[in-house]
Amino acid sequence: MVKYEDLYEEIKHMLSEKRFRHSEGVVKRAIEYAEIYNADIETVKLAAIAHDIAKEIPKEDRIPTCEKYGVELDEIEKKQKSLIHAKLGAKIAEVEFGVDSEISNAIKYHTTGRANMSLLEKIIFIADATGVDRKYDDATDLYELAKKDLDKAMLHYQKVIIPDLLSQDKLI
Repeated sequence: MVKYEDLYEEIKHMLSEKRFRHSEGVVKRAIEYAEIYNADIETVKLAAIAHDIAKEIPKEDRIPTCEKYGVELDEIEKKQKSLIHAKLGAKIAEVEFGVDSEISNAIKYHTTGRANMSLLEKIIFIADATGVDRKYDDATDLYELAKKDLDKAMLHYQKVIIPDLLSQDKLI
């Protein structure tokens, strides 16, 4: 599997400076959570730095890139192209960098979540929501809650994000 330092350098060249700084902030938060919840730091760092690896692929190129990598999309993902980056990023991380399924799943579900998430998946999900660059009203409270109870933080974030998505007429 790829070493963190090597993946860091690769991703640094794949993303804009702003997106890369966001990913570094997610790494910082993910390490904090990993230390609290006794997760493997190296695994957490790999998933965190790679979580947005496909975020800046232009929306019009996402479906063709999915076809290239054999990523199947459901009807919601085809309509809500902003969701594609997680599933596509997971596949790119597997194929191009040899990450294992644990890391791939953390990348894949960092946006939507899923039932029965692993500890790594939860850490990346919440680290993305509470990254140091996040400035929405509830970000600091969510960060503090996540340090105390990751599951309660996951639930709290869902209570905030779902109404927000609905208010924007976005598919869930």
